[in-house]
Amino acid sequence: MRYRTTPALWRRHWIPPLALLYAQLAHGFSWLLLLWIAWSGNLASALYGFAWIHTIALAWITMAALAILIHALPNFIDVEWRGESAARWSIAGYGAGVALLIFGFLGNSNLLPAAGTLVLASLLVYLTVAFATMGSAMRGERVQRAVARAFGGTFVFLLATAVIGSGLAWMLSGHAVPAFLFRLPAAHANLGTLGWLSLLIFGVSMRTLRPITGQVSNYRWIHIVAGSLSVIGVPLLAAGTATNLSSLEYAGAALFALAVLAYAFDTLDRVRRATNPHRPPQAFIVAGVLWFLIALAIGAGVLLGKPWQQTYGFVLLIGWVGQFVNAHLYHIGIRLLATVYRGEEDETRPQELLETRLSWYSFFAFQVAIAAVAYALLKNDPSLVARGAIFGITAWIAMVVNVLAARTRAKILPKTIVLR
Repeated sequence: MRYRTTPALWRRHWIPPLALLYAQLAHGFSWLLLLWIAWSGNLASALYGFAWIHTIALAWITMAALAILIHALPNFIDVEWRGESAARWSIAGYGAGVALLIFGFLGNSNLLPAAGTLVLASLLVYLTVAFATMGSAMRGERVQRAVARAFGGTFVFLLATAVIGSGLAWMLSGHAVPAFLFRLPAAHANLGTLGWLSLLIFGVSMRTLRPITGQVSNYRWIHIVAGSLSVIGVPLLAAGTATNLSSLEYAGAALFALAVLAYAFDTLDRVRRATNPHRPPQAFIVAGVLWFLIALAIGAGVLLGKPWQQTYGFVLLIGWVGQFVNAHLYHIGIRLLATVYRGEEDETRPQELLETRLSWYSFFAFQVAIAAVAYALLKNDPSLVARGAIFGITAWIAMVVNVLAARTRAKILPKTIVLR
């Protein structure tokens, strides 16, 4: 189903292309930034660490998610956008706010309040029309209502993360803020990485893993269990970190851990049964799940008092969420590219457009980069962090070259159309 878009800039594209370009450039910049932080001796700097985290979480992953949901959200819940133009243009404001936020962390903390406010305001516009759109689905069938509620819960986590983050931006700039904000950085991180990003992947991958693997889930109930445990566990964990109540922390962490284990079992089972011969995206999926389990173990150590916060955040963002994004880029993203240049009815497979050697090089180089940096952060070894970052840079370059090659092939190869 195609959906009407009003601004001329977007009429040709289901997904805002400049937003996806912004996201991928942010991914590459994150590795360059990590290299610079390590070489400059600022690995222990909190503000530089915040710059890197927000480059990954906001500039790369959330930007890509907001852009893709422009097309995916109405298709998942089978309704048309209400206020689609506002949602699309809010992404531009969001991108400007995120760029200003990162610059503020790196050089001028006085910019943080304005940046945080712009990010929050842009997300409020996007989420307002998203909630209105999901409200239309609540008058539909049972499955339609269930999917809309799931997305609604995920967006609530994004909203809560943004509201707290805006307050923390004022705090970091030296302005007077309510005392309770000083207890919220860890809760902000948990809501963003576990509640927003992880829960979003849980929900979206229910559908996207089908084209990537060629298989449906044999345990559809697992997704309901994983989602329910996450919706309960993440707020408990965030509340526990904010109030320093260990009982809440442990209860929330245990519930979320069960959700992760259930999701990992089902996802690995689907990859094990995969019939799609395009293997690199499936390898990224497996890597993402394994890094998620490793992050779970590191996070348990953090709860027990180990100084592993940097490693936990890195593995969670780059290892778990980042590898799932890469998997989707190499399959869903290339299929989108094919339809843009070859028409909506084209059935060219991603592996016909991609260079397999570059796909596999980027996969292995990313895993080496993640492993090296994670180990280096545990050992507080800046030189090894820098070496890992170099692997990440080369992996990103290989991936970009591969996508550009796929774009060229999409333009010149004979079209493959399946007659129905």
